[in-house]
Amino acid sequence: MARLGVVLLACFAIAPAALAKPFHFVAIGDTAYNLPHDYPIYRALIQTINSTNPVFTVHVGDTWGAMDCNDAEHQRIRDFFAEYDHPVIYTPGANEWVDCAKPEVVEIVYRYISGTGTKEDLAVIADGLSLDGGYERKLSADGLSSLASIRKTFFADNKSLGTNPIELTRQADVSEFGDMVENAIWTHEAVVFGTVHVVGSGNNFFINNRERALEAIDRNKANVEWIKRIFGEAQESDAKAVVIALHASPFEFSNRRDGEFTGLAVRGGANGPVHWFILAIRDLGAAFGRPVLMVHGDFHEFEIDRPFLVSGGEREPPKYANITRLQVYGAPEIKAVRVSVEPDTPWVFSFAPLHN
Repeated sequence: MARLGVVLLACFAIAPAALAKPFHFVAIGDTAYNLPHDYPIYRALIQTINSTNPVFTVHVGDTWGAMDCNDAEHQRIRDFFAEYDHPVIYTPGANEWVDCAKPEVVEIVYRYISGTGTKEDLAVIADGLSLDGGYERKLSADGLSSLASIRKTFFADNKSLGTNPIELTRQADVSEFGDMVENAIWTHEAVVFGTVHVVGSGNNFFINNRERALEAIDRNKANVEWIKRIFGEAQESDAKAVVIALHASPFEFSNRRDGEFTGLAVRGGANGPVHWFILAIRDLGAAFGRPVLMVHGDFHEFEIDRPFLVSGGEREPPKYANITRLQVYGAPEIKAVRVSVEPDTPWVFSFAPLHN
């Protein structure tokens, strides 16, 4: 018996560490812009997503197009999230609060984008945009009030949305940033996931609106600290990979390169509305060394690339090569992306379109 015990102990000693199980999640954003036409399409897509049995779905914001952002509309979106038969983790988009438009402006915008608008309609839109980029003053609804409604409607506790919610670690509960209930961290099969509240339309940095600019400054500081927390937890837990989800596209439409800072040109340039967030992703992602996936929406074009990559030529390895970007579909293409995760492979992530 003693000899058998020694043999068993030796077997346990040389047994490899348990492997993380492959899984998949779904990424989606910029849904149901053209109302009510898009609602049945979105609802059918939810059923398609459900049929694939993902561990969860991540919605990266812009749950509607031009809208006045009232409480009833926020509740309508929460009801849509309840149709997912698995957890849904949501990070807000610009349309839900930064770009809220007054009802009369919504009517003008929809007339124009449907092709039935007039030159007068375009003049009204352009006049509002010229003030500070988001229907501000003349055209906007109260975006900060809508932000408060979002936090109350979607982030009342530390659980995800959807059916069978999971518990999340929220920034508001573990840091000095008590308002940031929407920033979350969770882990699945040795992969650390996090959401950060970075939105399009200049990330709410309106220089001629003091209240909104201060909100943006505080949230930007919180986001950078949360990125540090995400990578800190990944390092401490020896995670296989990191996934970070947000709304805004941090890069310009063009393929112009930004020298040694990062691959694609950053929106707003140095010290712009996303510069410090991107700096944190770049440097902490490089230090982490393992695969990093950044998921976002905003530009409504399905794209997978390595936007941070800076070439080292034919002899030196490129910089930031471990950071991949997934930009999800957006209206009028109401589609999702299935992200397959194989934690114990060198590549970890692979992607497939998912639609009706």
